[in-house]
Amino acid sequence: MRLLSTFLCLCSLAYSQDVTVTASVDSQSVSLGDWIRYSVEVKHPASVAVTFPLQKDTIGSFDIVQQDSLIRSEQNGTTELKKNFVIAKYEAGNFTIQPFRVQYAGTDGKMVTAVSNPIPVEIRSVEIDTTQSIRDVKPPMTVPMSAEEIAMYVGIVLALAGLGYGLYYYMKKRKLAAGEIEEEAKPDIPPHVLALLQLDELEAKRLWQAGEIKAYYSEATEIIRRYFELRYGIMALEMTSAEVMSQLDKFKMEKMTFSDIETLLTGSDLVKFAKYQPVASENEQVIPQARSIVERTKPVNEPASAV
Repeated sequence: MRLLSTFLCLCSLAYSQDVTVTASVDSQSVSLGDWIRYSVEVKHPASVAVTFPLQKDTIGSFDIVQQDSLIRSEQNGTTELKKNFVIAKYEAGNFTIQPFRVQYAGTDGKMVTAVSNPIPVEIRSVEIDTTQSIRDVKPPMTVPMSAEEIAMYVGIVLALAGLGYGLYYYMKKRKLAAGEIEEEAKPDIPPHVLALLQLDELEAKRLWQAGEIKAYYSEATEIIRRYFELRYGIMALEMTSAEVMSQLDKFKMEKMTFSDIETLLTGSDLVKFAKYQPVASENEQVIPQARSIVERTKPVNEPASAV
């Protein structure tokens, strides 16, 4: 007998900042191999930066069959993050879906963890009725392609593109060593100010509102990559997203900032190469997220308004 949908939550309070994590399942007792719909909802003040962890193949001991895109909404100064999963367990017994954890920065700058309550789940074995005749095996169920599978195919495409970029990068280094290319003129304004101005111009174009989603993500990440070139001296415009992250890892930036950069670049790759269609709330977060990355990585002795 299936139970009614159960909601279990735990509020994590720190430094007067209320961040709540609520986990729920559609049933706590299912047959072996049946799917469980698992949802996580995070509510926090809009002024608090919360890092929502990426889940790849499993949640604890449960396999992830499918996961939807992160849904973000805001009302009366409170931001709500929600994500739905389809999970399964292929072993009979009593198990527990471990608490879902998110991190955010407290008022003193230290990372704080907020968690949901664990959810007990019963996986029932399938009883065999020996009085019935043998029937054909049911055909396999069709599972929609998940974001992780799309990302894998994108990675293959990017790897092939990386070979071409590698040859170009090698030739350019040889020419620079031989003095055949003059150094490009650097902008007269600080890199972070230039990036913020370009993000303002991109926002004014209202590309995604006009249906030009791919152009919108391409321009946003091009601005950020050019900023990384000027700020850190890496050839970010000519690198894959994975190569950019590998180079940035050398600068020992904050974990939350590093995670936000990876989310922005990976999400843009899905749109540009895998024909992923983001929802409106995801599009709205691109420029604010890009601005936040620039603000958090700019030189501390240079104000954003300097020109």
